[in-house]
Parts: sequence; C-alpha cells; structure tokens
Amino acid sequence: MSIAPRFAHSHVLSPVSSSSNSIKSAVQLFLDYNCPFSKKLFNKINTEVIPLLEKKHIADKFDFVFFNVIQPWHYVGSGAYHEVALAVAKLYPDQFWKFSEILFDNRIDDSVTFNKTQKEVVGLAIDLAVKSLEGVDSKKLWELLTPAPDKGNGLQKDNKYFTRYQRTVGVHTTPTVLVDGITFGNIESSTPAEEIVKILEELLD
Repeated sequence: MSIAPRFAHSHVLSPVSSSSNSIKSAVQLFLDYNCPFSKKLFNKINTEVIPLLEKKHIADKFDFVFFNVIQPWHYVGSGAYHEVALAVAKLYPDQFWKFSEILFDNRIDDSVTFNKTQKEVVGLAIDLAVKSLEGVDSKKLWELLTPAPDKGNGLQKDNKYFTRYQRTVGVHTTPTVLVDGITFGNIESSTPAEEIVKILEELLD
C-alpha cells in the first residue's frame, strides 16, 4: 500500500480485489490538480493502463496510490483544490478517486486564480463536490476547511503528511511516479499506455 493506513480507503485504487495474503506492488502517483501533465497521466492510468492490465490478467498485482502534491507556483488554485480533495477523502473516502477526476477536468488556470481569494477557489471546489458526488454536505466540508486562529484548518495534519512524504522521497515536480518506493522516470504523461504496462509487467518477473 505504501501510504498511511488512514488513507487506505480513499487514496488507494485496487483495480481487482485479491486475497488478503497477496502482496501487491504500489504504483505511487504524485500529482497536482493544477498540473495539466498530472491530468494527462491520471486519465491515462484510469482509462488505458488499468484496462490493459486487466486484459492481461495482472491488474490484481498492483495498487495505484494517489499522493497529493501542492505546487507553490500554482498559487492558491493548487492548495485550495488539494485541501477540498482531502476533506472529501476524510468525509467520503469512497468518492475521493472520482472527485480527483472531476478536479482534473475542472482545473483552473493560474491566470484565473490570480484574481480570486483562497475562499473563493475553495468554494468553487466545494460546489463541484456537491454537484458531482453523492450525499455530500457542503456545511461539513466548510467546517473542515475553515481555519481557526493560530490552529489552521481540519486538513492541516493530512496536508503536512503528504508534504513531508513528498519531500522525504525527493519528489519536486509533477507528475512523478514511484513503484514500491523507487522513482520511475520513464513513466511520464507522454509515455504510451502500452509502454507503461510493459514496464509494470516486467517488474513481475
């Protein structure tokens, strides 16, 4: 799994369930919602790579693990989107992966967020959650996302976890892919799905 247990039900996508005793390789995806290349790789994994792994009957050998990477050069748009995603993960863990797809599809360019406040961008992301997911309570999301004086908001612990993890493994740019803790620079947003599957398949030998 290669992620804190509290994120097991939100950030880990297991294409095919397997016995509890089986050991899987963790494909760790370090992604930023405001990065167009992260969007490209995320969509490729979902719509091309996983179906190809299933076709080869080896999808049960892998877990895909999402790591939130807030990139400072994307300003408020990156941080706000990630914090709302972490709020969804905490309250509605089974909808995190779907919400990530929605955030990528509705990414806001820096030229737009430059003229908006953090609260406005958070509000846009919360509206997306309410409109696109099932049973989401906007009030509960706002409660988690609204900071208290000198204490931060309810996502600070989760935000720090992902930031520390990213720094520990030396991830600087997005997207970055690690498999079982090792960086795979040959898996990029431009890498064909067939090549990614080949790389993963060779790890099983």
